[in-house]
Amino acid sequence: MKLNHKTMMILGGFFLVLFIFSGYWLLIGRKATVNNKNEQVVPTDAVIPTIDGSVKISLTPLAGKKEVMLSIKNMPKNTNSLEYILSYETIEGGLQGVNSTAEIIGNDFEKKITLGTCSSGTCVYHNIKDKIKVELVFKGDNGDRYFTKEYEI
Repeated sequence: MKLNHKTMMILGGFFLVLFIFSGYWLLIGRKATVNNKNEQVVPTDAVIPTIDGSVKISLTPLAGKKEVMLSIKNMPKNTNSLEYILSYETIEGGLQGVNSTAEIIGNDFEKKITLGTCSSGTCVYHNIKDKIKVELVFKGDNGDRYFTKEYEI
């Protein structure tokens, strides 16, 4: 069977269009499918409720901004413990912070926190670049409550 020039052009065009569509599907279509699979779904039952407005929280700088006082007044009822995280960026470019837990007795809490590292009575203080992010989790008989805010010092 001998193919003429016109038939060869039509077959060539058909295979060219087929090649372009399959290339598009391999490069663009698969990429969109892969990106959709990487999305994460956050379960709604894992969200911790926030505290109400009656709880008063302050972060006050002390001693030339080398320490801060974390004060909490009117904590949620039945709070047994408090998890607190203070995080900040240093002028040197590193991310630093404090992460601790405290047992709670009563409705108020106050803690002096050093913004640095201390060992054997010698402290190396951090040079804080900007704000301090405070994250609190109030743990108790009525469930956990969450608070977050950035403070300028």
